[in-house]
Amino acid sequence: MITFYNDKCALPKTQYLKEQFPLIFAGLSIAIGSATFLNASLVLKYGMEKMVTAALISFFSVSLLYIVLFLETANPSIGILLTFFGLQFFAIGFLFGNLRALAMEPIGHIAGIGAAITGFLSTMMAVPISTLIGKYVTATALPLFIGFLICSTMALLILVYLKVSGNPQIIKKISIKSI
Repeated sequence: MITFYNDKCALPKTQYLKEQFPLIFAGLSIAIGSATFLNASLVLKYGMEKMVTAALISFFSVSLLYIVLFLETANPSIGILLTFFGLQFFAIGFLFGNLRALAMEPIGHIAGIGAAITGFLSTMMAVPISTLIGKYVTATALPLFIGFLICSTMALLILVYLKVSGNPQIIKKISIKSI
């Protein structure tokens, strides 16, 4: 999301409806908000770990689909591009809250300090990654989705590593088969 909004990521601001960019971004933010509200009920039924796994697989799949469909072509129409961004933002809506809650689980007794540390670390990782991806986004949205794919692939690999690392709690909690 930082890459999408970054000033170096000029694509949405120059190629598509420059004047409406704030409205487009606000509209896409509705996808995050609706996912967050939906997450409130689904997390009680399925649990945080399954929600993270499903959202991460969705994020990966949408990125891969965009790359496959538009690898050798110019940017799609604004409607198609916004649909893909909306799907990505929807997945992010599930990831943000659940990943933050999972990170806070072992340090719940020092929640204030834990929230500050996890917020700091996630920002310190997001800013350089988004800046790097944003440098490649000039005339097409493809580098953005390639960046999404690389990041989601790394996150899925970490998820699989945690699953098979031998930690019985992790293996029980994070199960791709259980979705």
